[in-house]
Amino acid sequence: MKILNLHGFLGKADNKNYNALAGLFPDREIISPKLDYIHSSPEDILEKLGKIAEKESDIIFVGQSLGGWFADKLSRKFSAPCVLTNPCYRPHELGIISESGMPEKFLWQYRLLSEDSRNELAYALISENDDLLPGNITNAEKYTRSAKSVSGSHSTIDSLKECLADTFAEIENDSLLRFFGRGSAFADQHNSAFFISGRDLVMIDCPATAFQKVKNMDVLGFDNIYVLVTHTHGDHSGGIGTMLQFVWFVAQHNGMTKRLTVVAPSEKVRKDLEYVLETAEGCNKEWFRLITADQLHEEWFVAAIPTKHANTLKNKCFGYQLRIKGKNVVYTGDTRIFAHFESLLTEGSFLYTEASSIETKVHLHLDKYMKRFTRLADNGVNVYLMHLDNEDEIREKIKGKKLKLVQLYP
Repeated sequence: MKILNLHGFLGKADNKNYNALAGLFPDREIISPKLDYIHSSPEDILEKLGKIAEKESDIIFVGQSLGGWFADKLSRKFSAPCVLTNPCYRPHELGIISESGMPEKFLWQYRLLSEDSRNELAYALISENDDLLPGNITNAEKYTRSAKSVSGSHSTIDSLKECLADTFAEIENDSLLRFFGRGSAFADQHNSAFFISGRDLVMIDCPATAFQKVKNMDVLGFDNIYVLVTHTHGDHSGGIGTMLQFVWFVAQHNGMTKRLTVVAPSEKVRKDLEYVLETAEGCNKEWFRLITADQLHEEWFVAAIPTKHANTLKNKCFGYQLRIKGKNVVYTGDTRIFAHFESLLTEGSFLYTEASSIETKVHLHLDKYMKRFTRLADNGVNVYLMHLDNEDEIREKIKGKKLKLVQLYP
């Protein structure tokens, strides 16, 4: 992994962020160019930095103040994480910039290009005594995935090295399992997760909304593609037929043979999937592999965990226990019970659990399980919430707690 470090307005290439990063990561390449913000348009700077970033397959952007504005833009473009220290979200409104002699056309570009949406891959450190950007924590909470208030001034964050180390660890944890969508049945993006193991892509469920994102990935670059099915409700399995055909026919078009491996958690679910895929959707058996979890022998797979969800799918709903990058991962799927998942958790484990703001008889109600989830997080379990029915309400309920929403894949 390489780091592209961007200094602030009138700053230096070897700024405090650079020196802290060099101390943290002596074996990583840290690129820290000197930027002339006054005499270069933001579009030209973005183009210059983009040419650096496009050469790297694994990169993190770090930006201080105005450099944070650019780091955020690059993060969105290249779907890579960024760490922002006291970022300037509206450069054209800041007096030190607008009164610096910078051409008006450059200020206008900053106005047009400034973002007004959350960046799921952005992490901000905001100084409590920032006189240049007072109250910036409010902006950071609106525009980033994670915003932390730290001691220091605009140009100096106290214990910067430790703060950056914690943030990089947070980035690594958040990306262990990423999500094509984190919404419940009636959301725009249905719940579906994935991770990459070596040259294999492993998905958990495949709704149609997930397929729309997967098809933009380099599917032919993977040796194997797996879909672990939790249950057969359409918002979890509705895209499997299209996905398997896409993999098969794109590979055939490129002179290759590649099949999607669909993993059913039990024989009952396998029979249901076989009927849907072969009879209802008319997929040829040659186009895919359909196996049960007990036939799966991969180092990242531990077990399918039977659970209770909707009575109409009695004995056909499951969660999973996985081992990803050496970490114990427990994924509940859709469930109305939790105790048997909780028993699998130890300090350092990762829990991905559904959380509903609306109380029903088939899902875990967040209000009911808040104390239990919070206790787990306080005891060293990484708790991530998914399958959200009202994201804004849930985000507000967990504010100030160690619970986090799962990370969306752009």
